[in-house]
Amino acid sequence: MNQKKLWTGMICLALSAALLLTGCGGKGGSDKSGSDTSGGGSKSDVSSSASSEDKSDQPVDYSKYNAYLDLADEIGGEIEPILEVYFSNVSFDPSFTVTGDYAAIKEAVEFYTPNTYLVEKALDYLDEEPAYPEADDALQSLGNSPAEVMEALNHLASYMRFDEYEDDNMAKAPELHAELWNALQTYDANYEAFLAAIDTLASQGRDEDRERLLEEGELVLYHSLCMIHSSQDILDEIWGQLEVANTETAPGEEFILPSIDMTNLSPLYNNFQAAYEGLTQALATESEREKIDTFTGRIGDSALELYQNKVNSLYSRMGGLTEAIMEGTDYADAYNNASDAANSMVDSYNSIL
Repeated sequence: MNQKKLWTGMICLALSAALLLTGCGGKGGSDKSGSDTSGGGSKSDVSSSASSEDKSDQPVDYSKYNAYLDLADEIGGEIEPILEVYFSNVSFDPSFTVTGDYAAIKEAVEFYTPNTYLVEKALDYLDEEPAYPEADDALQSLGNSPAEVMEALNHLASYMRFDEYEDDNMAKAPELHAELWNALQTYDANYEAFLAAIDTLASQGRDEDRERLLEEGELVLYHSLCMIHSSQDILDEIWGQLEVANTETAPGEEFILPSIDMTNLSPLYNNFQAAYEGLTQALATESEREKIDTFTGRIGDSALELYQNKVNSLYSRMGGLTEAIMEGTDYADAYNNASDAANSMVDSYNSIL
């Protein structure tokens, strides 16, 4: 939890969202290009982004990639939001000082489960092929520190869950703070480098993926990927402007959501609109639907309806985000809703591969 990340009213979801457009891989399955594609934590098609080996006809094992991705998702989607709430109410320093409402931490942490196995799994792959130099180096530096943070948060969760902090008048709170602070020393210095390295991997090969699907005539998958990538680009552009505004906010000052410059966003929204229209047309075409095995057979109609709901939800949420930005209203919730919808569509996209 970098102190610069403590932004009022915003959950740090951008990196998480960016990470979701990568690894549909692992052991035991095959994707549309013949690559090996099962295994937990996959978030999208990586047939040309995770390794140069997938340029061949040999199956590619994405187990290492997905192990890294799972850990990154845990950090960005579980650990960081809790740390943000904690350090919005407790001082960001070794000494324990309540700066807000300590009870407010309960809602963020009480149901937290420490998935320490994700750290162990990722570390087990550290020396395995293929090599991801930046991610490997960052994970080496992280070491077991994410697991230590998870354990500290688990102890905090137990303390908050049953209102023990009220019963003992926060007598144990300084001890738990010290445990968390010690766990953060290695973690905080290295987690952003790890997330950035995974983000770079996630961004590689996107054009090649789309071009391949278009060449293969997989229009449902092609337009789906275009829509997902366009939504990610929009969210990333907005997040980038928030990052700039954050750096311009003096320490101790409340972060205020800035007005968003639409110069770069307008063409991205045009791409998103075109992708949605193309996907809607492809889904309405029987010959295109038949190319997706999930849309055929006994559960084909219900699977198609579910997928269309995810597509329309993303379209609606992105429209809501645009409206909030254009009207100059508080767009924090609209941003998070759009990010959630994008993540949900990624999961649905994976399910039809």
